[in-house]
Amino acid sequence: MHLALSFVVALAVPAPQGDVGGSLAPVLEQPRRTEGVGLLTVGALAGAAGLGLGLASAPDMASLENCVDCPRRLPPTMFAAVALNTASLGLLAAGAGLRGRLRGSHDAVRGPSRGAGVPWISLGSLVTASGVLLVAGGLGWQYAESSRASATPWMLLQLGLSSVVGGSALLVYGLTYQRFRGMFRGARLQMAPQLGERQIGLALVGRF
Repeated sequence: MHLALSFVVALAVPAPQGDVGGSLAPVLEQPRRTEGVGLLTVGALAGAAGLGLGLASAPDMASLENCVDCPRRLPPTMFAAVALNTASLGLLAAGAGLRGRLRGSHDAVRGPSRGAGVPWISLGSLVTASGVLLVAGGLGWQYAESSRASATPWMLLQLGLSSVVGGSALLVYGLTYQRFRGMFRGARLQMAPQLGERQIGLALVGRF
């Protein structure tokens, strides 16, 4: 799920083509198709590994909870899952923020691209809210007496945490995109002819 969401953010909008005269394009950094994809890819892989380890650790966590004499400590696989999920959140947020900043400022000047119409904020909010519901369901089920020694609550918790991580990345992208698109909207630089008594040439004029 992390990998799919991340590549949707990274590759939904293709690199711009064509020449747009009279725009602020020379001033703004030209966004590359791979800008931020490295962070998104590493974050997605870390999240996928954390998801797999978390689901695999669910039976161990259930057995540990049902054991009265066992030491109260996380199994190594669950500890690794927590570390990977945390790293995934940071990497995905950083990559999505970078991607949203570059794409938003670029689209404001050159016009919206194909991915501009995707409701990233709404999609991210929906995925995050679904993750929160899964976490709440897992916690509620975990405290039910009938769920003792059951791996299902722990699986729900891991699925919920992964959904929160992926939804947060979509939210960061959408919010950053909207911010920088609005910041640079309407910015234009144009070349205007200028005549004088002893000179003739072109003047660079701007509108912000």
